Amino acid sequence: MKKTLLLLSTILVIAGCASKRYTKKAVKFEEAGLYEDAAEYYYEAVKRKDSNVDAKLGLRKSGQITLDRKLADFTQAYQQTDYEKAVYNYLEAEKYYLKVKLVNVELDFPEYYKEYYEEAKGDYLNKKYADGVDKLNREDFNAALAVFEEIKGIDASYKDVKELYITAKYEPMYREANHYLENGLFRKAYYTFETIINGAGNYKQSVALKNEAQEKGTITILVSDISYTSYNYRDASNKITSGIKSNLNRLNNPFLKIIDPASLNVNIYENGQMNMKAANLAGISAVLTGVVSSVKTTNGRVTKEKQKGYIKEVTKTKNAEGEEIEKVKYYKTTYLEYKQNNRASLSMSFKLVSTENNSVLASDAFNKSNSDQMHYAEYKGDQNKLIPGYWRYKDKITKEDVQHDNKNDVNKLHALLKADKDIKPAQELLNELIEQSVKDVTYAIDKYNPEQ
Repeated sequence: MKKTLLLLSTILVIAGCASKRYTKKAVKFEEAGLYEDAAEYYYEAVKRKDSNVDAKLGLRKSGQITLDRKLADFTQAYQQTDYEKAVYNYLEAEKYYLKVKLVNVELDFPEYYKEYYEEAKGDYLNKKYADGVDKLNREDFNAALAVFEEIKGIDASYKDVKELYITAKYEPMYREANHYLENGLFRKAYYTFETIINGAGNYKQSVALKNEAQEKGTITILVSDISYTSYNYRDASNKITSGIKSNLNRLNNPFLKIIDPASLNVNIYENGQMNMKAANLAGISAVLTGVVSSVKTTNGRVTKEKQKGYIKEVTKTKNAEGEEIEKVKYYKTTYLEYKQNNRASLSMSFKLVSTENNSVLASDAFNKSNSDQMHYAEYKGDQNKLIPGYWRYKDKITKEDVQHDNKNDVNKLHALLKADKDIKPAQELLNELIEQSVKDVTYAIDKYNPEQ
């Protein structure tokens, strides 16, 4: 609670300081007669500290001068019957008035200006409207859209400008979507109609046309059981088949429909083989087939190897001069290193075949492999003092004795002492390959687009 209060206090102090700085700058601009700049700095000062009375008074004065100048520009344009300029000058003045009002400073904005503005707006928008309608009638849709966008920006409820805006914006899309539909580009038609519906609702029965495009563009797929070249691969094949069906059914693809063979009322098989003509007559557009040609798993043997090393003992003593020195002694020892390598591999191919003409719509073949390694060290003594090295005799010093007492080698050994002792079984590695294979097949089917 104390920390929160302290933080709030700090924020308030910072805001208060900033408000004073803006006020000082505003005063200097005001003294120089630059009232619009002064008003902007007073505005920033009030934003940062609403209780800054000097800033509010300054904003009221400089802001009113600024607003009056904007209204004077409006009046001049109005008197010169430059109604376009008058409209935009008024909107600028109104925007400024509302901006200042948001910081609780009220400026004087006489009501009669509103009457003059409505007159100018009526004249200006009437001419713009006629121009927009003319452009729309000439089917200059982009130019008409620009006109109706401007009218909407000034007065969104003006006449039937909302409807005309929709026509100018979406009629070209509607015609394009119908062109796609007529030329068999059903997916392009579908997504174009969807854009129209999102922006303009059921424009000229776009919903029905979108549904027609989806129906005509949908591919109904029968997923056959993935076959295998060896009985030992049956389990992997079954998992892949199940995974593909599940993933395809979860896809958010409006042009794919997965057929369950059990739902068919006709026999599409002949002598154990699928009759593609019968499948086509049954409403199946394509058949997905595949074969698993290789599955291998290897759980490697755990190897245990005794390694030679040293225990490093460091003692501190003082020499004859009283200076502290370190003495290092190395004691021969052994520790154990364990290693294991598990592996899995999977090879398969698939193809999506049209029942209409037996053409291959999508296909791929891949060989996947996966592995995991375990490599760690064990030492039952003080691991912090253990360093790598080599010695020939534990109880005798020889020239072959060496201590690898350097940062790099020591860090590597200590990393092994802390290494993970777990390793993924080969079956788990294979399951990951199966999952990835399912994803790859699903992705290929999902991305298949006959219009590309």
